[in-house]
Amino acid sequence: MTDLTTREKFKQHIIKLPKWLRFALIFAPYVTLFYFDLSFWGQLYGALMVLFAFYITPDAFSRSHNRSEVKNIMTLLDAQGDKLRVGLEQVPSAKLKRVAVGEYNKSSAILSFPFNYQISHHYVFPIQQLESVREFFKTNYPQVDLIT
Repeated sequence: MTDLTTREKFKQHIIKLPKWLRFALIFAPYVTLFYFDLSFWGQLYGALMVLFAFYITPDAFSRSHNRSEVKNIMTLLDAQGDKLRVGLEQVPSAKLKRVAVGEYNKSSAILSFPFNYQISHHYVFPIQQLESVREFFKTNYPQVDLIT
């Protein structure tokens, strides 16, 4: 258990570093290895450094950088006639088939629209509001499948 918390603390510490510094720390040794044309083992070390980059900063390599942390998700959700509005984005309710809503971590929940390109953000909000979000979709959009 302590190993897991230590790993999480390490990830949080790394994530706090600016992206340019993370990039330099990970790729500088890799570029140096190829510049000096080291042996196979040196190049293997460089490849392992790249894999390590994926481990410590998975968000930097994923295509979903649009995650917003909000204090009150219910202020962003609005059923406007035949459209759902989430913040500044909106989608026709006819195109709304599935919505992912569930626990993100122990203190947060997440609302995401993985099957709809018209809403690109993922919203992280306090877990106490999770049931309110589910009720909002059950009440206003009963045809929507809630993925948990």
